Amino acid sequence: MTASKRQRVRLGIIFASFLLLPVILFYFSPYLIVLGAFEGVMAGSMVAFAIQLLSAIFLRRAFCGWTCATGGLQEMEAAVVGKAFAHPKGDLVKWAIWVPWLASIVIGAILAGGIHRVELGYHTEYGLSVASVLGLLIYLGVVAAFFVPNLLLGRRAMCHCICWMAPFMIVGSKLGELLRAPQLHVAAEPDRCIECGRCDRACPMSLPVQSLVVADAVGRQAECIQCAACCDACPKDVLSLRMGRVRR
Repeated sequence: MTASKRQRVRLGIIFASFLLLPVILFYFSPYLIVLGAFEGVMAGSMVAFAIQLLSAIFLRRAFCGWTCATGGLQEMEAAVVGKAFAHPKGDLVKWAIWVPWLASIVIGAILAGGIHRVELGYHTEYGLSVASVLGLLIYLGVVAAFFVPNLLLGRRAMCHCICWMAPFMIVGSKLGELLRAPQLHVAAEPDRCIECGRCDRACPMSLPVQSLVVADAVGRQAECIQCAACCDACPKDVLSLRMGRVRR
């Protein structure tokens, strides 16, 4: 697979995922997982997040780079407004949201006396997320929430600052590192880098890839989404997407 073809395939998959958002939105809902916990129900979103956590042990954040519906929305927007995200402390905001949100899930499950049943289609109609006026309004609100901030803060700003799914995958990635499991990651050969900066410009997450390459730390970067855009932009093939143990 040539470099350009790999990115065409990746973008095709992630854009198709965005088109499916009216169907799958509630299966990734942070609200429904809390509501379900207080009723003793394991909602579809709880199952989805558990799968993300476990898959990240081996795939790190490849879900974000290859299949995330809202990621597809943000990359389409970035094609028009290519402003880089330049607020590194913004990465901490999602943790300030995630920790109390996760605590509310645990508290809800305890008050409900535990999880009594699994209901994948919890609060959906015929398994569809947008099957009513209310569902449509929620869908439009989510699209706006993932679209507008990027205009002000830069591409994939919501991935950095708000996303409630990213922490699950970051935790899974770190767990995989501790277990020394083989992981999908970007590997680099720092000695061959000519410091052209093309990797920085190609990264949809606006990461300082060139600096990470020089420090031989690109594979351990928690915000990397394994999209391989930097690999495909490198004129000297310094970067590559590999499956194996991440070098410490």
